[in-house]
Amino acid sequence: MKVNSPNSKPLTPQEIEHLNNLKKVVEQSLEDGKFSIYEIERIKSMMWADGKITYERLSTFRKTVKEVMGNIEPEIEWRSNS
Repeated sequence: MKVNSPNSKPLTPQEIEHLNNLKKVVEQSLEDGKFSIYEIERIKSMMWADGKITYERLSTFRKTVKEVMGNIEPEIEWRSNS
């Protein structure tokens, strides 16, 4: 399903490059089927790089997880409290 937004602007080359880098980081993070806390922090910092999160970044993240994992939810490796 394609969603059209009447106020959307074409992506700049820098934004496209940022989305491609985000996709690569998510793919590399999921090589073992789970996100470590450090991988999550890195992805979050990329998604909030300019202080705001965009539909394109969220969409890239979700699509990449779906491509890599299919219908399986990735595990999240939490820090231990000890």
